[in-house]
Amino acid sequence: MLAVEILFTTLLLLAILGVTWFGGYVVYRLYSDQR
Repeated sequence: MLAVEILFTTLLLLAILGVTWFGGYVVYRLYSDQR
């Protein structure tokens, strides 16, 4: 693989992890506030 491809894949995975964590955190906060 090219270095650019490795960098792009790493950034893509980090973005997906960040969005997933943020989404889960928001849902958790909303669920906690309702109780």
